[in-house]
Amino acid sequence: MSEYSFVEKPFLDQLAALDWTVIDQGQGLPTDPTKSLRENFREVTLRDVFNQAVRAINTTADGRTWLSDKQLDDLHDDLFAHSGRRLVESNEAVLKLLFRSQVDANESTGEQYPNVKLVDFEHPERNQFHAINQFRIDTPGATKGFIVPDIVLLVNGLPLAVIECKEANVFTSNPMFEAFQQLMRYSDQREETKQSGLREGEPRLFFTNQLLIRTSGEQADIGTITSTDEEFFFPWRDIFPEKYRAFTPPLGKVRPQETLIQGVLPKETFLDLVRTCTIFMDVGKVRAKVVARYQQYRAVCKIIDRLRTGKTPNDRSGVIWHTQGSGKSLTMVFVIRKLRMCDDLKDFKVCLVNDRTDLEEQLGDTAALTGEKVTFITSSQDLKQKLATDSSNLNMVMLHKFNENPNRDVPDYLQHVIEIPKYESFGLVNDSERVLLMIDEAHRSQSGDLGDILFEAFPQATRLAFTGTPLIVVKEDKKKTVQRFGKGTPHLGHTG
Repeated sequence: MSEYSFVEKPFLDQLAALDWTVIDQGQGLPTDPTKSLRENFREVTLRDVFNQAVRAINTTADGRTWLSDKQLDDLHDDLFAHSGRRLVESNEAVLKLLFRSQVDANESTGEQYPNVKLVDFEHPERNQFHAINQFRIDTPGATKGFIVPDIVLLVNGLPLAVIECKEANVFTSNPMFEAFQQLMRYSDQREETKQSGLREGEPRLFFTNQLLIRTSGEQADIGTITSTDEEFFFPWRDIFPEKYRAFTPPLGKVRPQETLIQGVLPKETFLDLVRTCTIFMDVGKVRAKVVARYQQYRAVCKIIDRLRTGKTPNDRSGVIWHTQGSGKSLTMVFVIRKLRMCDDLKDFKVCLVNDRTDLEEQLGDTAALTGEKVTFITSSQDLKQKLATDSSNLNMVMLHKFNENPNRDVPDYLQHVIEIPKYESFGLVNDSERVLLMIDEAHRSQSGDLGDILFEAFPQATRLAFTGTPLIVVKEDKKKTVQRFGKGTPHLGHTG
Protein backbone atom coordinates (compact mmCIF):
# COMPACT_ATOMS: atom_id res chain seq x y z
CA MET A 1 0.00 0.00 0.00
CA SER A 2 1.40 3.44 -0.93
CA GLU A 3 2.21 6.29 1.42
CA TYR A 4 -0.72 8.23 -0.03
CA SER A 5 -3.21 5.38 0.52
CA PHE A 6 -1.93 4.26 3.93
CA VAL A 7 -1.04 7.60 5.58
CA GLU A 8 -1.91 10.75 3.65
CA LYS A 9 -5.41 10.07 2.37
CA PRO A 10 -6.68 8.56 5.66
CA PHE A 11 -5.37 11.71 7.36
CA LEU A 12 -7.33 13.91 4.97
CA ASP A 13 -10.46 11.75 5.22
CA GLN A 14 -10.46 11.98 9.00
CA LEU A 15 -10.03 15.77 8.85
CA ALA A 16 -12.98 15.94 6.48
CA ALA A 17 -15.05 14.03 9.04
CA LEU A 18 -14.03 16.72 11.56
CA ASP A 19 -15.49 19.29 9.15
CA TRP A 20 -12.24 20.64 7.74
CA THR A 21 -12.47 21.74 4.12
CA VAL A 22 -10.15 19.28 2.40
CA ILE A 23 -8.48 19.89 -0.94
CA ASP A 24 -6.98 16.59 -2.04
CA GLN A 25 -4.66 17.12 -4.99
CA GLY A 26 -3.84 13.44 -5.19
CA GLN A 27 -0.31 12.28 -5.82
CA GLY A 28 2.38 13.84 -7.95
CA LEU A 29 3.75 17.37 -8.27
CA PRO A 30 0.99 20.03 -8.56
CA THR A 31 1.20 22.26 -11.63
CA ASP A 32 -1.82 24.53 -11.12
CA PRO A 33 -1.66 26.82 -8.04
CA THR A 34 -5.35 27.74 -8.27
CA LYS A 35 -6.30 24.23 -7.14
CA SER A 36 -4.73 25.11 -3.78
CA LEU A 37 -6.54 28.50 -3.74
CA ARG A 38 -3.41 30.52 -4.63
CA GLU A 39 -2.38 32.65 -7.57
CA ASN A 40 1.14 31.24 -7.70
CA PHE A 41 3.39 28.75 -5.93
CA ARG A 42 5.41 31.43 -4.14
CA GLU A 43 2.46 32.27 -1.91
CA VAL A 44 2.46 30.57 1.49
CA THR A 45 -1.00 31.83 2.51
CA LEU A 46 -4.43 31.81 0.91
CA ARG A 47 -4.86 35.55 0.39
CA ASP A 48 -8.48 35.52 -0.76
CA VAL A 49 -9.47 33.24 2.12
CA PHE A 50 -7.57 35.47 4.58
CA ASN A 51 -9.32 38.63 3.35
CA GLN A 52 -12.76 37.04 3.36
CA ALA A 53 -12.42 35.30 6.72
CA VAL A 54 -10.78 38.14 8.66
CA ARG A 55 -13.24 40.66 7.29
CA ALA A 56 -16.16 38.42 8.33
CA ILE A 57 -15.05 37.85 11.94
CA ASN A 58 -14.50 41.55 12.66
CA THR A 59 -17.83 43.33 12.84
CA THR A 60 -19.42 46.29 14.61
CA ALA A 61 -21.98 45.86 17.39
CA ASP A 62 -24.76 45.82 14.80
CA GLY A 63 -23.04 43.17 12.68
CA ARG A 64 -21.41 45.31 9.95
CA THR A 65 -17.95 44.45 8.62
CA TRP A 66 -15.54 47.39 8.73
CA LEU A 67 -12.00 46.42 7.71
CA SER A 68 -10.89 48.09 4.47
CA ASP A 69 -8.94 46.34 1.73
CA LYS A 70 -5.83 48.32 2.65
CA GLN A 71 -6.16 47.38 6.31
CA LEU A 72 -6.43 43.73 5.38
CA ASP A 73 -3.31 44.04 3.23
CA ASP A 74 -1.46 45.72 6.10
CA LEU A 75 -2.54 43.02 8.56
CA HIS A 76 -1.31 40.32 6.22
CA ASP A 77 1.97 42.12 5.55
CA ASP A 78 2.58 42.53 9.29
CA LEU A 79 2.71 38.75 9.63
CA PHE A 80 5.62 38.51 7.23
CA ALA A 81 7.57 41.66 8.07
CA HIS A 82 10.19 39.67 9.97
CA SER A 83 12.48 38.41 7.24
CA GLY A 84 15.61 39.73 8.94
CA ARG A 85 14.95 37.79 12.13
CA ARG A 86 15.68 34.22 13.08
CA LEU A 87 12.73 31.90 12.47
CA VAL A 88 11.97 31.44 16.17
CA GLU A 89 11.88 35.22 16.69
CA SER A 90 9.55 35.68 13.73
CA ASN A 91 7.30 32.88 14.92
CA GLU A 92 7.04 34.33 18.42
CA ALA A 93 6.23 37.79 17.06
CA VAL A 94 3.53 36.35 14.81
CA LEU A 95 1.96 34.37 17.66
CA LYS A 96 1.48 37.64 19.53
CA LEU A 97 -0.21 39.11 16.43
CA LEU A 98 -2.55 36.11 16.26
CA PHE A 99 -3.65 36.98 19.79
CA ARG A 100 -3.73 40.76 19.32
CA SER A 101 -3.47 42.77 16.12
CA GLN A 102 -4.49 46.38 15.55
CA VAL A 103 -5.19 48.80 12.74
CA ASP A 104 -5.15 52.59 12.74
CA ALA A 105 -8.90 53.16 12.95
CA ASN A 106 -12.37 51.72 12.54
CA GLU A 107 -13.68 54.09 9.91
CA SER A 108 -17.25 52.99 10.57
CA THR A 109 -17.27 53.94 14.25
CA GLY A 110 -14.33 56.33 14.53
CA GLU A 111 -12.59 54.15 17.12
CA GLN A 112 -8.83 54.66 17.10
CA TYR A 113 -6.43 51.69 17.05
CA PRO A 114 -9.09 49.00 17.48
CA ASN A 115 -8.09 45.41 18.06
CA VAL A 116 -8.52 43.03 15.16
CA LYS A 117 -9.09 39.28 15.28
CA LEU A 118 -7.04 37.30 12.79
CA VAL A 119 -8.54 34.15 14.30
CA ASP A 120 -11.76 34.00 16.30
CA PHE A 121 -10.61 31.80 19.16
CA GLU A 122 -13.87 32.27 21.09
CA HIS A 123 -16.03 31.00 18.23
CA PRO A 124 -14.11 28.35 16.26
CA GLU A 125 -17.05 27.82 13.90
CA ARG A 126 -16.66 31.36 12.53
CA ASN A 127 -13.22 30.63 11.07
CA GLN A 128 -12.33 28.90 7.82
CA PHE A 129 -10.35 25.65 8.13
CA HIS A 130 -8.55 24.17 5.12
CA ALA A 131 -6.41 21.04 4.78
CA ILE A 132 -4.47 20.92 1.51
CA ASN A 133 -2.14 18.12 0.48
CA GLN A 134 0.91 18.38 -1.79
CA PHE A 135 1.22 22.06 -0.88
CA ARG A 136 3.89 23.07 -3.36
CA ILE A 137 5.96 26.17 -2.66
CA ASP A 138 8.57 27.30 -5.18
CA THR A 139 11.95 28.26 -3.71
CA PRO A 140 14.02 30.07 -6.37
CA GLY A 141 17.65 30.38 -5.36
CA ALA A 142 17.48 27.36 -3.06
CA THR A 143 19.28 24.05 -3.57
CA LYS A 144 16.00 22.66 -4.94
CA GLY A 145 13.44 24.60 -6.90
CA PHE A 146 10.50 23.81 -4.64
CA ILE A 147 9.30 22.05 -1.51
CA VAL A 148 6.11 20.00 -1.27
CA PRO A 149 4.86 19.43 2.31
CA ASP A 150 2.45 16.50 2.36
CA ILE A 151 -0.36 18.35 4.18
CA VAL A 152 -0.70 21.95 5.34
CA LEU A 153 -3.48 22.99 7.72
CA LEU A 154 -4.64 26.59 7.32
CA VAL A 155 -6.98 28.66 9.48
CA ASN A 156 -8.33 31.77 7.78
CA GLY A 157 -5.77 31.22 5.06
CA LEU A 158 -2.80 31.12 7.46
CA PRO A 159 -0.66 27.94 7.60
CA LEU A 160 -0.80 26.86 11.25
CA ALA A 161 0.38 23.25 10.91
CA VAL A 162 2.66 21.34 8.54
CA ILE A 163 2.35 17.55 8.36
CA GLU A 164 4.84 15.14 6.87
CA CYS A 165 3.67 11.62 6.03
CA LYS A 166 5.99 8.67 5.53
CA GLU A 167 5.41 4.96 5.09
CA ALA A 168 7.73 2.22 6.28
CA ASN A 169 8.85 0.22 3.23
CA VAL A 170 11.93 -1.36 1.66
CA PHE A 171 13.23 2.12 0.81
CA THR A 172 12.41 3.79 4.16
CA SER A 173 13.44 1.79 7.21
CA ASN A 174 12.95 4.71 9.63
CA PRO A 175 9.98 6.70 8.34
CA MET A 176 9.66 8.96 11.41
CA PHE A 177 13.28 10.09 11.13
CA GLU A 178 12.79 10.75 7.42
CA ALA A 179 9.68 12.83 8.22
CA PHE A 180 11.65 14.78 10.82
CA GLN A 181 14.42 15.48 8.31
CA GLN A 182 11.88 16.72 5.79
CA LEU A 183 10.29 19.10 8.29
CA MET A 184 13.71 20.48 9.17
CA ARG A 185 14.53 20.86 5.48
CA TYR A 186 11.31 22.66 4.70
CA SER A 187 11.96 25.15 7.52
CA ASP A 188 15.68 25.56 6.70
CA GLN A 189 16.69 24.16 10.07
CA ARG A 190 18.76 21.13 9.12
CA GLU A 191 22.18 21.25 10.76
CA GLU A 192 23.87 20.71 7.40
CA THR A 193 22.04 23.71 5.99
CA LYS A 194 23.05 25.96 8.86
CA GLN A 195 26.70 25.03 8.49
CA SER A 196 26.80 25.42 4.70
CA GLY A 197 24.84 28.67 4.57
CA LEU A 198 22.73 27.26 1.77
CA ARG A 199 18.96 27.63 1.60
CA GLU A 200 16.80 24.61 0.87
CA GLY A 201 13.39 25.41 2.37
CA GLU A 202 10.95 28.28 2.84
CA PRO A 203 10.96 29.71 6.38
CA ARG A 204 8.02 32.03 5.52
CA LEU A 205 5.75 28.96 5.58
CA PHE A 206 6.61 28.60 9.26
CA PHE A 207 6.20 32.21 10.44
CA THR A 208 2.59 31.43 11.43
CA ASN A 209 3.22 27.75 12.25
CA GLN A 210 1.92 26.35 15.54
CA LEU A 211 2.46 22.61 15.12
CA LEU A 212 4.74 20.26 13.26
CA ILE A 213 3.28 16.78 12.84
CA ARG A 214 5.00 13.69 11.53
CA THR A 215 3.28 10.39 10.94
CA SER A 216 3.73 6.96 9.44
CA GLY A 217 0.25 5.81 10.42
CA GLU A 218 1.56 3.34 12.98
CA GLN A 219 3.48 6.17 14.67
CA ALA A 220 2.57 9.83 14.98
CA ASP A 221 3.72 12.75 17.10
CA ILE A 222 3.80 16.53 17.35
CA GLY A 223 6.42 19.20 17.86
CA THR A 224 6.95 22.92 17.31
CA ILE A 225 9.36 24.94 15.18
CA THR A 226 11.93 24.73 17.99
CA SER A 227 11.74 20.92 18.04
CA THR A 228 15.03 20.65 16.16
CA ASP A 229 15.81 17.34 17.81
CA GLU A 230 13.61 14.25 17.53
CA GLU A 231 13.39 13.93 21.31
CA PHE A 232 11.17 17.02 21.38
CA PHE A 233 8.40 15.39 19.36
CA PHE A 234 5.77 13.69 21.52
CA PRO A 235 2.88 11.31 20.77
CA TRP A 236 -0.71 12.15 21.61
CA ARG A 237 -1.99 9.04 23.36
CA ASP A 238 -5.48 10.04 24.49
CA ILE A 239 -8.56 11.67 22.99
CA PHE A 240 -10.09 14.44 25.05
CA PRO A 241 -12.73 15.92 25.27
CA GLU A 242 -14.71 12.70 25.48
CA LYS A 243 -17.11 13.65 22.68
CA TYR A 244 -14.40 13.04 20.07
CA ARG A 245 -13.71 9.45 21.16
CA ALA A 246 -16.49 8.00 19.02
CA PHE A 247 -15.45 8.13 15.35
CA THR A 248 -14.99 5.88 12.34
CA PRO A 249 -11.31 5.35 11.51
CA PRO A 250 -10.76 5.63 7.73
CA LEU A 251 -8.89 2.32 7.45
CA GLY A 252 -11.06 0.48 9.95
CA LYS A 253 -8.63 0.56 12.89
CA VAL A 254 -7.41 3.18 15.33
CA ARG A 255 -3.69 3.73 14.95
CA PRO A 256 -1.57 6.40 16.67
CA GLN A 257 -2.25 8.64 13.67
CA GLU A 258 -6.01 8.46 14.17
CA THR A 259 -5.67 9.08 17.91
CA LEU A 260 -3.51 12.15 17.32
CA ILE A 261 -5.89 13.61 14.75
CA GLN A 262 -8.95 13.03 16.93
CA GLY A 263 -7.13 14.34 20.01
CA VAL A 264 -5.43 17.42 18.54
CA LEU A 265 -7.21 18.52 15.37
CA PRO A 266 -10.91 18.99 16.10
CA LYS A 267 -11.35 22.69 15.36
CA GLU A 268 -12.04 23.82 18.91
CA THR A 269 -9.25 21.66 20.36
CA PHE A 270 -6.67 22.90 17.87
CA LEU A 271 -7.47 26.56 18.53
CA ASP A 272 -7.63 25.95 22.28
CA LEU A 273 -4.15 24.40 22.25
CA VAL A 274 -2.79 27.38 20.34
CA ARG A 275 -4.47 29.96 22.54
CA THR A 276 -4.03 28.55 26.04
CA CYS A 277 -1.45 25.77 25.92
CA THR A 278 1.31 27.16 23.71
CA ILE A 279 4.06 29.34 25.15
CA PHE A 280 7.59 30.55 24.50
CA MET A 281 10.12 30.15 27.30
CA ASP A 282 13.86 30.23 27.86
CA VAL A 283 15.43 26.82 28.41
CA GLY A 284 19.01 27.56 29.33
CA LYS A 285 20.30 29.73 26.50
CA VAL A 286 17.69 28.48 24.05
CA ARG A 287 14.33 30.08 23.27
CA ALA A 288 11.84 27.23 23.07
CA LYS A 289 8.25 27.00 21.91
CA VAL A 290 6.29 24.59 24.10
CA VAL A 291 2.86 23.07 23.54
CA ALA A 292 1.01 21.00 26.13
CA ARG A 293 1.29 17.24 26.01
CA TYR A 294 -1.85 15.13 26.03
CA GLN A 295 -1.79 14.50 29.80
CA GLN A 296 -1.48 18.20 30.53
CA TYR A 297 -4.28 19.17 28.18
CA ARG A 298 -6.57 16.49 29.58
CA ALA A 299 -5.90 17.69 33.15
CA VAL A 300 -6.52 21.34 32.18
CA CYS A 301 -9.85 20.46 30.58
CA LYS A 302 -10.96 18.35 33.57
CA ILE A 303 -10.05 21.13 36.00
CA ILE A 304 -12.03 23.70 34.02
CA ASP A 305 -14.99 21.32 33.84
CA ARG A 306 -14.92 20.80 37.63
CA LEU A 307 -14.81 24.53 38.25
CA ARG A 308 -17.92 24.89 36.13
CA THR A 309 -19.94 21.95 37.38
CA GLY A 310 -18.84 21.34 40.97
CA LYS A 311 -21.45 22.28 43.59
CA THR A 312 -19.14 22.10 46.62
CA PRO A 313 -15.44 22.83 47.25
CA ASN A 314 -14.78 19.07 47.27
CA ASP A 315 -16.60 18.62 43.96
CA ARG A 316 -14.39 21.27 42.37
CA SER A 317 -11.12 20.06 43.90
CA GLY A 318 -8.75 17.26 42.92
CA VAL A 319 -5.27 15.75 42.77
CA ILE A 320 -3.02 16.03 39.72
CA TRP A 321 -0.16 13.56 39.77
CA HIS A 322 2.84 14.16 37.54
CA THR A 323 5.84 11.96 37.03
CA GLN A 324 9.14 13.74 37.63
CA GLY A 325 10.14 16.16 34.90
CA SER A 326 6.80 15.99 33.09
CA GLY A 327 5.93 19.69 33.34
CA LYS A 328 3.97 20.09 36.55
CA SER A 329 4.47 23.84 36.82
CA LEU A 330 3.68 24.29 33.13
CA THR A 331 0.35 22.54 33.69
CA MET A 332 -0.39 25.20 36.31
CA VAL A 333 0.44 27.86 33.74
CA PHE A 334 -1.89 26.29 31.18
CA VAL A 335 -4.70 26.10 33.76
CA ILE A 336 -4.34 29.79 34.56
CA ARG A 337 -4.17 30.81 30.90
CA LYS A 338 -7.32 28.85 30.08
CA LEU A 339 -9.08 30.13 33.20
CA ARG A 340 -8.52 33.72 32.09
CA MET A 341 -9.95 32.96 28.66
CA CYS A 342 -13.25 31.72 30.08
CA ASP A 343 -15.75 34.53 30.65
CA ASP A 344 -17.47 32.57 33.41
CA LEU A 345 -14.24 31.76 35.29
CA LYS A 346 -11.78 34.57 34.66
CA ASP A 347 -12.68 36.37 37.93
CA PHE A 348 -11.05 33.66 40.10
CA LYS A 349 -8.34 34.70 42.53
CA VAL A 350 -5.49 32.24 42.03
CA CYS A 351 -3.00 31.34 44.78
CA LEU A 352 0.04 29.19 44.08
CA VAL A 353 1.14 27.58 47.34
CA ASN A 354 4.51 25.94 47.93
CA ASP A 355 6.61 24.94 50.91
CA ARG A 356 10.21 25.71 49.93
CA THR A 357 12.06 28.92 49.09
CA ASP A 358 13.83 27.44 46.08
CA LEU A 359 10.50 26.20 44.72
CA GLU A 360 8.95 29.63 45.19
CA GLU A 361 11.57 31.21 42.95
CA GLN A 362 11.29 28.48 40.35
CA LEU A 363 7.49 28.46 40.36
CA GLY A 364 7.42 32.25 40.29
CA ASP A 365 9.52 32.31 37.13
CA THR A 366 7.23 29.78 35.50
CA ALA A 367 4.07 31.59 36.65
CA ALA A 368 5.27 34.67 34.80
CA LEU A 369 4.65 32.71 31.59
CA THR A 370 0.93 33.24 32.15
CA GLY A 371 1.45 36.87 31.14
CA GLU A 372 0.04 38.04 34.47
CA LYS A 373 1.84 39.99 37.15
CA VAL A 374 2.65 37.67 40.06
CA THR A 375 2.03 39.06 43.56
CA PHE A 376 4.44 37.54 46.09
CA ILE A 377 3.10 37.29 49.64
CA THR A 378 6.04 38.18 51.89
CA SER A 379 4.58 37.94 55.40
CA SER A 380 1.61 36.76 57.41
CA GLN A 381 0.30 40.32 57.59
CA ASP A 382 0.76 40.69 53.85
CA LEU A 383 -1.21 37.49 53.39
CA LYS A 384 -4.17 38.70 55.44
CA GLN A 385 -4.37 41.97 53.55
CA LYS A 386 -3.77 40.89 49.94
CA LEU A 387 -5.54 37.55 49.86
CA ALA A 388 -8.68 38.84 51.56
CA THR A 389 -9.63 40.93 48.54
CA ASP A 390 -11.85 39.83 45.67
CA SER A 391 -9.27 40.85 43.03
CA SER A 392 -8.92 38.26 40.28
CA ASN A 393 -5.13 38.24 40.44
CA LEU A 394 -2.30 35.72 40.62
CA ASN A 395 -0.52 35.24 43.95
CA MET A 396 2.46 33.26 45.18
CA VAL A 397 2.55 32.31 48.86
CA MET A 398 4.72 29.99 50.93
CA LEU A 399 2.74 27.73 53.22
CA HIS A 400 4.79 28.82 56.21
CA LYS A 401 3.41 32.34 55.93
CA PHE A 402 0.35 30.83 57.63
CA ASN A 403 2.50 30.03 60.67
CA GLU A 404 1.54 32.29 63.55
CA ASN A 405 3.05 30.04 66.18
CA PRO A 406 3.72 32.03 69.35
CA ASN A 407 5.91 29.16 70.58
CA ARG A 408 8.16 29.05 67.52
CA ASP A 409 11.18 30.02 69.67
CA VAL A 410 10.59 27.21 72.20
CA PRO A 411 12.97 24.27 71.58
CA ASP A 412 11.34 21.34 69.80
CA TYR A 413 12.11 18.89 72.61
CA LEU A 414 10.34 21.15 75.12
CA GLN A 415 7.27 21.59 72.93
CA HIS A 416 6.99 17.81 72.75
CA VAL A 417 7.39 17.35 76.51
CA ILE A 418 4.77 19.88 77.56
CA GLU A 419 2.56 19.28 74.48
CA ILE A 420 2.46 22.92 73.38
CA PRO A 421 0.46 23.20 70.12
CA LYS A 422 2.87 23.75 67.24
CA TYR A 423 0.58 26.13 65.35
CA GLU A 424 -2.32 28.34 66.27
CA SER A 425 -5.24 28.80 63.95
CA PHE A 426 -4.55 31.50 61.41
CA GLY A 427 -8.22 32.29 61.10
CA LEU A 428 -10.40 33.09 58.13
CA VAL A 429 -8.75 34.99 55.28
CA ASN A 430 -11.23 34.70 52.41
CA ASP A 431 -14.48 32.69 52.32
CA SER A 432 -15.22 33.31 48.65
CA GLU A 433 -15.94 30.40 46.31
CA ARG A 434 -14.00 32.25 43.60
CA VAL A 435 -10.60 31.33 45.02
CA LEU A 436 -8.40 28.68 43.42
CA LEU A 437 -5.55 27.21 45.48
CA MET A 438 -2.93 25.31 43.48
CA ILE A 439 -0.70 23.54 45.98
CA ASP A 440 2.70 22.34 44.82
CA GLU A 441 4.11 19.09 46.24
CA ALA A 442 0.90 18.77 48.24
CA HIS A 443 1.75 15.27 49.56
CA ARG A 444 4.52 16.88 51.59
CA SER A 445 2.58 19.66 53.28
CA GLN A 446 -1.10 18.76 53.53
CA SER A 447 -1.13 16.06 56.18
CA GLY A 448 -0.30 18.24 59.19
CA ASP A 449 -1.34 21.35 61.08
CA LEU A 450 -0.28 23.75 58.34
CA GLY A 451 -2.58 22.00 55.90
CA ASP A 452 -5.48 22.39 58.31
CA ILE A 453 -4.70 26.08 58.78
CA LEU A 454 -4.62 26.69 55.02
CA PHE A 455 -8.03 25.12 54.56
CA GLU A 456 -9.49 27.05 57.48
CA ALA A 457 -8.22 30.27 55.91
CA PHE A 458 -10.00 29.51 52.59
CA PRO A 459 -12.93 27.25 53.51
CA GLN A 460 -14.82 27.59 50.19
CA ALA A 461 -11.82 27.59 47.87
CA THR A 462 -11.19 25.07 45.10
CA ARG A 463 -8.11 23.07 46.04
CA LEU A 464 -5.87 21.49 43.43
CA ALA A 465 -3.07 19.30 44.75
CA PHE A 466 -0.08 18.92 42.42
CA THR A 467 2.32 16.16 43.33
CA GLY A 468 5.10 14.19 41.71
CA THR A 469 4.97 11.41 44.32
CA PRO A 470 2.69 8.39 43.75
CA LEU A 471 0.17 8.60 46.56
CA ILE A 472 -0.45 4.86 46.53
CA VAL A 473 3.00 4.32 48.02
CA VAL A 474 2.08 5.78 51.38
CA LYS A 475 -1.45 4.80 52.33
CA GLU A 476 -1.84 7.41 55.03
CA ASP A 477 -0.71 10.19 52.68
CA LYS A 478 -3.14 8.97 50.07
CA LYS A 479 -6.01 8.81 52.53
CA LYS A 480 -5.31 12.28 53.85
CA THR A 481 -4.86 13.79 50.40
CA VAL A 482 -8.05 12.24 49.02
CA GLN A 483 -10.00 13.44 52.04
CA ARG A 484 -8.74 16.97 51.52
CA PHE A 485 -9.00 17.21 47.75
CA GLY A 486 -11.95 15.02 46.90
CA LYS A 487 -12.48 11.63 45.28
CA GLY A 488 -12.40 10.87 41.58
CA THR A 489 -9.77 13.52 41.07
CA PRO A 490 -8.20 14.75 37.82
CA HIS A 491 -5.13 12.64 37.21
CA LEU A 492 -2.01 12.84 35.09
CA GLY A 493 -0.30 9.55 34.38
CA HIS A 494 3.14 8.63 33.14
CA THR A 495 4.56 10.82 30.40
CA GLY A 496 6.52 8.20 28.50
